[in-house]
Amino acid sequence: MLNKKNVAILTGGKSAELEISLASAQVVYNNLNKEIYNVFLVNISEIPWSVSQNGNNIAAIDLNDFSFSIENKKTNFDVVFMAIHGTPAEDGRVQGYFDILNIPYTCSSSLASAITFDKDICKKLLKDFPIKMAKSVLLNTKNRNKISITESLKLPVFVKPNKNGSSYGTFKVSKENELENAINKAFEYDDEVLVEEFIDGRELACGIFEHDNKLVPLPLTEIISENEFFDYEAKYQGKSKEITPAEIPDNISKEAQEKAKLIYRLLKLKGAVRIDYFLKETELYLLEINTIPGLSAESILPQEAKAAGYTLEQFFGIMIEEALNLG
Repeated sequence: MLNKKNVAILTGGKSAELEISLASAQVVYNNLNKEIYNVFLVNISEIPWSVSQNGNNIAAIDLNDFSFSIENKKTNFDVVFMAIHGTPAEDGRVQGYFDILNIPYTCSSSLASAITFDKDICKKLLKDFPIKMAKSVLLNTKNRNKISITESLKLPVFVKPNKNGSSYGTFKVSKENELENAINKAFEYDDEVLVEEFIDGRELACGIFEHDNKLVPLPLTEIISENEFFDYEAKYQGKSKEITPAEIPDNISKEAQEKAKLIYRLLKLKGAVRIDYFLKETELYLLEINTIPGLSAESILPQEAKAAGYTLEQFFGIMIEEALNLG
């Protein structure tokens, strides 16, 4: 008889990306093979963390060992499927808890997640490698009024929280008199703000994951936003057109995939990752690294997995088995 593994799909949290996290978790829950796995949703938005199955809350998590009990029968988890966007997973905070308990999870380590979540630090670590990136200036609460952005960068620029995702608090600024307001709004999401030069090019996304000790880059997606850039509306409310596979020359597609492999290895990433670029003429510029990409019905990574020939059941199953093997 098959010994089913107990899978906790971790979701919730208190970040601005809560809604996307819940949607991603539900997609994973719906597509995992229930004949192979006992699947539970674990929402960490409130203490105690709650466990649900088939739409019903059934128990609370014992944080001492990440277990739950029903009628004195205790259930432990074999693996955690991470479906939290933003803090406390994309920044690496919650991974330390599972490391202490020796429970494997489907995403990058605390260190790798923290590095990629901090856009400025990530750029600094990659600057000596053959990876083009937009010029940028970092502001914090102490120096926000002391740096003249326009002396360092040419307008237009992007203003964004240094540590956030899903384009919350991100603005494209074309006029100098709009800059201060954009910076103030971005500071509502983080205590640091990154101002980056605008790269006038096509936006591409490349999913990548590891399977059987080999890196597997997925077909690229081109994102064509109806808005000025790929903002929250474009990402999650249908205000964009996404073409998978992207209609770009094979040599550029291959270059983007090879750069994705390089970045994955340099930063010691794990699980399924999405790496975004701007393509300006024939030059690729790294935009950002998503260590826990969206998995909702509107998200790019599931589109790319399907284009590569995987069902979501297969794709999510690979992520779980890879985590168990590494654990």
